[in-house]
Amino acid sequence: MKNQNLRLSIFLGILIYIFAPTHAVAKSLKGNVIFVRSGIVIELEERPKGTNQSDPLPSLVIHEVSEPAEEFSPAWIDDQRALATYDWKPQTSYHVTLRWTDGRLFEIDTTAPVKPLPYRIRTVELEDSLSLLANLQRPAKPTTIAFSPDGEQLAVGTNAGHVAIINSLTGDRIWKTRISEGYAKHAAFSPDGKRFYIGEQSPDGFIYAYDLSTTKPTLLWKYRMADDIDTSAPQNPDDVYAWVQYPGPYRISTTEGNDLLVVGNHSWTKDGVELKKAQLYRFDGETGTLKWKWPPDQTLPMTISWFDYSRDVKTVALLTYRRGSGDTASFKSGTLYVIDGETGETAWEYTFDPLKPYFEEVTFWRGVSTSPDGGFINVTADDGRAFIFNTVPMPEGNKPLWETNLTTPLEVSGIPIIATNGTIAATNDFALFVTGDTFIPYHLQKGAQRPPSAHPNGMTLFAHGWSGEKMWQWTLENMPQGLQVDGIGRYAVISVSKRGRNVEEQLHGISVFDLNAAGGGLSKYLYTYRTEGQLPYDTIAISADGRFIALIETPIPMPDETLRGGNRVHIIR
Repeated sequence: MKNQNLRLSIFLGILIYIFAPTHAVAKSLKGNVIFVRSGIVIELEERPKGTNQSDPLPSLVIHEVSEPAEEFSPAWIDDQRALATYDWKPQTSYHVTLRWTDGRLFEIDTTAPVKPLPYRIRTVELEDSLSLLANLQRPAKPTTIAFSPDGEQLAVGTNAGHVAIINSLTGDRIWKTRISEGYAKHAAFSPDGKRFYIGEQSPDGFIYAYDLSTTKPTLLWKYRMADDIDTSAPQNPDDVYAWVQYPGPYRISTTEGNDLLVVGNHSWTKDGVELKKAQLYRFDGETGTLKWKWPPDQTLPMTISWFDYSRDVKTVALLTYRRGSGDTASFKSGTLYVIDGETGETAWEYTFDPLKPYFEEVTFWRGVSTSPDGGFINVTADDGRAFIFNTVPMPEGNKPLWETNLTTPLEVSGIPIIATNGTIAATNDFALFVTGDTFIPYHLQKGAQRPPSAHPNGMTLFAHGWSGEKMWQWTLENMPQGLQVDGIGRYAVISVSKRGRNVEEQLHGISVFDLNAAGGGLSKYLYTYRTEGQLPYDTIAISADGRFIALIETPIPMPDETLRGGNRVHIIR
């Protein structure tokens, strides 16, 4: 009997040894769930420790209370943070479970907030990643930023020609190169993620295309814009702003068919004469073959301030101007040109009349945008006017469908004040106009250098329907430094930043809007993410699907000679 009991004890011990290990290490993990834009983040209080066996990724199960569950494979930001894309509903109760095959478990009941919280996935210091301090006498500065189509890679370039691609989740540097000693002006990824494009402002004005499908990115092709828009030698090549006089790409953008649209500008002085040349190109993105350029038989003797195009690239809109007597026999300054994107030929044009008596000519900043469906174009001029055009000319001739005096001069105590309005965008539902700081045009100052008051329409995001009716608006907290809208027209991001007299009171950061949310500006406003340092102009990016946002921060010299903030890129959700 004693032997039987002994054998039974041994047998039970073996069974326990065989079947119990998984449950013996099972552990309930503690943490928190954060509801972010189009997803959730799980933050664990401690790093989950696996068994001696391989540690497979856990399954994530989310469901509303009393509703069927959905299972996801989360992406790990680091050892204690997991990110999952999920379209949650405000003020709704959820049960969230993160389960490993070895029995480890994170489980929580939680309620979604009314709006998402800004969430910083990663902050990447750029001084080492981009060799910003290679020249201590003139440290380099970040100048351009772009996401890959899936948002998993982020490219950053500098005014010293350094370019790096980093992993958006981990912050690891994937690749680094130096295209030249020129200014990295603009960058873009192909829609299929297989190629990366970067353009430089330099004596050559090269556009480079890299193949990303190989282990190490390799140069596919390059194009020298100086062969078209000329080269130049600045009077003082060592001047910090010498790059302004070189040819370069002011915008590089890729189409859904993997073509490349580029505008090249060159403004310089030769023998005391101010010269300008510009060209718009469409390339085959894979081979670099030039499909067309506009104008087709010559360069444009003025500046192309900006261009935009419909999703099918059948409609390309651009603005041209030249200060002074800029008209030629073939081209007029202050003109909107609409180009057939398939042939590169001019479809129609509209020349704006000056806003007299305040202005004798019409100039632009980045004031042109095209609705993705190709139906409409919105435009702003530097004189403060805003316009909407139908892309199909009306029978009575080319003219605006709608126009308004958005930030045109207003006289206060006899002093005309105006506000900037050159930052715009378009979705299929909205024409977006962003206005900025108030100023007195130089030629109208009349001895006064500072405006006596703010322009009532300054520092505001305006959203209009395409028939011109104002749908909603939002007051900005500082001077706008850029506007980006994702590829599906849902999220809009505005960066705000400006150095002022009182550095302590200046706000630097981005504001994010959900354009699909019902209601007015308050309903569409999601959050503001603040930075310690300032945000340079046009250094924000949003992934095509709207999930990831990136912004570049640079340090602010303080009165006590210290620095606030740093050279870094923030990647947020």
